[in-house]
Amino acid sequence: MALTFYHGQGSPYSWRVWLALEHLKVPYELKVLSFQAKDQMKPEFVALNPRHQVPTISDDGFNLWESIPILEYLDERYGVEGPARLYPGTEVERARTRRIVKEIEGYLRGEGVGVMAEQLFFSGEGVQPDMAVVSKARDTIAAELRGLERELKGPFFGGETPCAVDFVLAPELGYVNRIQFRKPESNVGTAVPESILAWHKRIQALPFYDKTYPPHWK
Repeated sequence: MALTFYHGQGSPYSWRVWLALEHLKVPYELKVLSFQAKDQMKPEFVALNPRHQVPTISDDGFNLWESIPILEYLDERYGVEGPARLYPGTEVERARTRRIVKEIEGYLRGEGVGVMAEQLFFSGEGVQPDMAVVSKARDTIAAELRGLERELKGPFFGGETPCAVDFVLAPELGYVNRIQFRKPESNVGTAVPESILAWHKRIQALPFYDKTYPPHWK
């Protein structure tokens, strides 16, 4: 029986998992939840995930949420004997991958992209964003991306093929582009180094990237 993937369009956390499912060639059934319709609050979904969040997967009766544990589960369940790994290499290399993923979550997303998106998109009707906070978040994004430049091992963070780092970082760059497009006053596009821009183009060229891209962003 195919894995069921519960997804919300525009969620960077859920987007990570969709990219990984495609990369690992895992058979899955996609179920897109509508945030506007509050699908994540409906009893049938809360029965699967009491935290009513995406992403959520249901795999042969096992329900799992939180994007990073899902990535690790998919790698162990489907990656070991499959064509690709999300956490490849030795225990040292896998630890490095986990460390970079944690840094992207905690700093680039937690103190940078997420803060900027909150100010510019989710402050509330009639509330003006605090541009000092936006500026500080942009500085954080720039600093974190400069650090990630040094972690590139080739075309991708896993070397010749993408790994978990690539699929956690890609939605953040998607969000950066979205913010720059919708809120050019943020100047967040200036925070992205050339090597990361080139890396992002390689990610965007993957055969499944367009399939996963939020349709309302097009």
